[in-house]
Amino acid sequence: MTVALRGPSAATLTAGILLLSRARGFGQRLQVEIVGEPSDIAPVEGPAIVHSAVLASCGVGRELGSGALVIVPGPATRPLAVSLSDGGEKDWFLVDRSGSGGHPATKQFVALCRERDPDRRELGRQLRVALAALGCSAEPAVLEMMFAAPAPPLMRLAVALRAGRAMSGGRGTPITRYLADYPDALPDALPDTDCHPDRVAAVLVGEALSEMLDRLRISVRDPVEAWVRALAAAGSDYSALLGGLAAVLSHLTSLPPQGMLAPLPPSMDAVAVGIGTAIGATSGQHDASESLREIFHFLGGRFTPHARYAIEIHAPDPPAGRLERWAWLCRATRSSAAQADTLWRRVVDPDQ
Repeated sequence: MTVALRGPSAATLTAGILLLSRARGFGQRLQVEIVGEPSDIAPVEGPAIVHSAVLASCGVGRELGSGALVIVPGPATRPLAVSLSDGGEKDWFLVDRSGSGGHPATKQFVALCRERDPDRRELGRQLRVALAALGCSAEPAVLEMMFAAPAPPLMRLAVALRAGRAMSGGRGTPITRYLADYPDALPDALPDTDCHPDRVAAVLVGEALSEMLDRLRISVRDPVEAWVRALAAAGSDYSALLGGLAAVLSHLTSLPPQGMLAPLPPSMDAVAVGIGTAIGATSGQHDASESLREIFHFLGGRFTPHARYAIEIHAPDPPAGRLERWAWLCRATRSSAAQADTLWRRVVDPDQ
């Protein structure tokens, strides 16, 4: 039996792969043809990491990933495309792999650690020591997850700690262990936005800073206050770093006594654990669409210039941007997987 498919290439390839895989699993002979040329396939280039059961089941990124984790390698100079959402249909962002940082706060962290002024450079060392005490690797990519991920501050913090601990292999002290009981009302958290330098300065000299510091245990309160005031004295050069850390700290200190960071959903946890591998992934197939084509050919699928009764696989045309195209690929492949289920029922039990 031959089934001909027509439509946007990535979605059609996915439907073809799933049909051929299912036919093999049931020991049935099935030929799948796609109307068009392999050159019609829109490239979806790495490096990228996403938790997608559909892409993983089609063999994309399985050389480096595991389970439903998909890691597609790419050039070392290109930022890593990351999605923390299950399936990768939204919330894509970039993580720098060069060690220089992409987010302004991460860039300022790197600059602080490379300062010519020894006093300022010491502030960078102290921040790295604090991360090490939490069992977290002080990699710029880890801070990038905390500053750039499209998620609430405490979720970003949990992702960064999970990623940093996976990279370092340590556990460290739970960060909530540094919180003290607070007898009165809990302090208000800062808005979840990049703080303007003037606003950061106002917070650091106002009552809000004292309220946040009062939630810290005595053993760490004074060192944290000294570090914050020393960095604030450096002026606008480090306002983005200070603002990003202040926003996360304000949400952390607004937790109730004996509070804890919420456990990560499976998709976020998988991406956080795999981020270290993805940062160093440069060799292998860089194009997710090309991986789909190779798997399609491996399973016996083929391309044809025309077919009389081709079945249309519906999906929108691919966008131009790299992050937008990855989101498009994930949406298209998930949609085509649902269409493949319908097609399979038509193949094994056609209407009479």
